[in-house]
Amino acid sequence: MPPRAASEEEVVMKKLLIAILMLAAFQSALSSNVKLPPITEDTLENGLVVVAIENHELPTVTMRLVIRSGSAFDPPARAGLANFTADILRTGTKTRSATQISEEIDFVGGSLGASADRDAINVSCGVLLKHLDVGLELLSDVILHPVFDTTEIERLRNQIISAIVQAKDDPNSLNAKGFNKLLFGDHPYGHPVVGTESSVSAITREDIARFYGDFFHPNNSFLVVAGDIRPQEILTKIGGAFAEWKQAEIPQLKVSPPPDPSGYTILLINKPDATQTQIRFGRFGITRQDPDFYPFMVMNYILGVGFTSRLTQDVRVKGGKTYDIRTQNEWNAMRGAYYCNTFTENDSTMSAINAALRVIRGMREAEVTDQEYTDAVNFYSGYYPMTLETPDQVAAEIIKVKLYGLPVSYIQDFTQNISKVTKADILRAAQKYIDPDNMVFCVVSNADDVADGLRKLGEVTIIGVDEP
Repeated sequence: MPPRAASEEEVVMKKLLIAILMLAAFQSALSSNVKLPPITEDTLENGLVVVAIENHELPTVTMRLVIRSGSAFDPPARAGLANFTADILRTGTKTRSATQISEEIDFVGGSLGASADRDAINVSCGVLLKHLDVGLELLSDVILHPVFDTTEIERLRNQIISAIVQAKDDPNSLNAKGFNKLLFGDHPYGHPVVGTESSVSAITREDIARFYGDFFHPNNSFLVVAGDIRPQEILTKIGGAFAEWKQAEIPQLKVSPPPDPSGYTILLINKPDATQTQIRFGRFGITRQDPDFYPFMVMNYILGVGFTSRLTQDVRVKGGKTYDIRTQNEWNAMRGAYYCNTFTENDSTMSAINAALRVIRGMREAEVTDQEYTDAVNFYSGYYPMTLETPDQVAAEIIKVKLYGLPVSYIQDFTQNISKVTKADILRAAQKYIDPDNMVFCVVSNADDVADGLRKLGEVTIIGVDEP
């Protein structure tokens, strides 16, 4: 369906809903000193850091082992290697086949999986407390004793390549892939975590074994355990399960930061059957360690997060150009992208882009209003504590702290640090990190419909869906 302007009734109902949510957030914020369950940290003899989060409300335990090396460590011609290595872990060990692993974890009603992102590989296991020994045994087995069976490697290769091919029909996937390649170039963040058809086809068993041998070591890892546990008891069990895991020297990632965009660089991915245009444009953002982290968070909320944001109100509600428009910062170990993402009808492409650029420029020109400021601060002050209500949520936040080297006070002081942000801080952050004259644009659409309009912004490079 084509984008349309929201009706007056919809606007009223959504404003009422937002008011209710804001009131709830504000009431929560009145007593929103973050309340955390008991958390202890210890280090095993082999260097593995273990963080235990106690919560005895339910008889469940979740274990998340984090390897501090993700797709950023993929060799240039082997994009997708970290992801491949993570996926292959569940396909067999020295004593268990893939079928046996699945049967054992399914028999106890648990879960066992692994995934990779740019900065890390995560291997997780969740079980009932009474099956903790089974879960820990399976978790340690896939970490310590993978065999990388060649039959399983080929099965997984075909599965990954099939998914990559299918993604070529998804405009949002094409847009993200093209945008990252355009912005980051040869930097590791420029290649997809899952890799490309050619890179995944080139990955060998020796590549996987080498990646595993380089990075799967206790001194390059930490384990977060959350749930119905006793710290000393769980530490003893983990120490026994991972006793044979040995430290090693870890290869360091040495990459140069990519250059900042200069002027407008525009990539148009031609999808002839597209009736809508997928749009992403932006530049580099910041990391969580940036001293302007909190002003940036509040600034971005006002600009492009949620139904009350300036972009949503101007481009969606008033302009009727899209159902969804938002700005987002990628929070990685190195600078990720800070971009605006939206979609619209082909014949509205330029009016949507120009409207968004106008709003973004306005963010740099004057301080936000009192209402915008109050809404944003109240949102984070109330919302953040609500993201820490379960052991799994706390574990996810602890992983951020450990993986990105944040201060131990990050969680406890988050709402206080948000409340210290001033309107002047927000304007300063906007002027420092928003540069509407120097960005990259990636657009997925029918080139015949949109190319001429895009050329009014600058030179346009047109490629096919198989090329990004």
